[in-house]
Amino acid sequence: MKKRIITCVSIAFVIVSIISSLYAFNWPVEDFGAKNMQSYFGQLRGKLISPSFIFENPDDVKAIGDGKLLIYMKDDVNDTSMFPSTLGNCVLISHKDDLVSVYGNLDETTMEKNLDSKTNFSQDEKIGSTGTSGFQVRVSNLEFQIFDSKNGSAINPKIFMPRTNNEIPLVLSNITLQNKNGSLFNLSEVKNLASGTYRIYQGRNSVACPYKSKVTINGVVVDELTFDTINEENSRIYINGKKQYLSNVIYPNSELQLLGEAVLTPGHSTLGIEVADYLGNKKNISFALIIN
Repeated sequence: MKKRIITCVSIAFVIVSIISSLYAFNWPVEDFGAKNMQSYFGQLRGKLISPSFIFENPDDVKAIGDGKLLIYMKDDVNDTSMFPSTLGNCVLISHKDDLVSVYGNLDETTMEKNLDSKTNFSQDEKIGSTGTSGFQVRVSNLEFQIFDSKNGSAINPKIFMPRTNNEIPLVLSNITLQNKNGSLFNLSEVKNLASGTYRIYQGRNSVACPYKSKVTINGVVVDELTFDTINEENSRIYINGKKQYLSNVIYPNSELQLLGEAVLTPGHSTLGIEVADYLGNKKNISFALIIN
């Protein structure tokens, strides 16, 4: 089975903010707390950025809001360019303003039973139960996405959902700088660096990832990243920030995740790093550097 990721076309953050204020969706499963998360939106999956929220445990799956049944697909059908077979047995429901909710890895029997003669769904109406299909062939859990079908954008589901009462605690560790030549400098070991442009990485958490990250030099913000949408242009996947960062820059390997970029000029500099989750909980760290 091919393992590809749904990708998308650029959408402005202000549009996402406007849309999010108009909707009151519910989570598609009863247990949506931090302990039931297998993978956040924006996490590394294979070699690409995942547009999915993947839950950990088996559960019944409900429609997040009123909508129309757009399509359902079985695990044994061929891939489509928009929705690949990694989703297995899946259901797509269209909502207002071109939003589409996607429910993957469903149990075929309960899915077909609940979709029998259905054309519309009400909020919280059962779609089916989790199954073992698609990418999650050994685990019964839900793979969930929200898509802007007009712009082709994968959108972070947390923008539309009631806020959870907890998040996986953020950790800032293994802070590593990469220069333009690709050389890596771990700041636990190196404080003296040549001047130039550096990408700032942290040790990747295998489940969560920061909703926002900020990089400062001597207290001045020089870069920010926000995991609101995953975008594609000319077949290249990227995340928006002050710049557009491609997936292979966000995740250069399975151990590191990009927090931002900074230009270090000669002299003494304080590099500040801040990460935040969707509840606004923050973690900060700073490094006193000597730049030659």
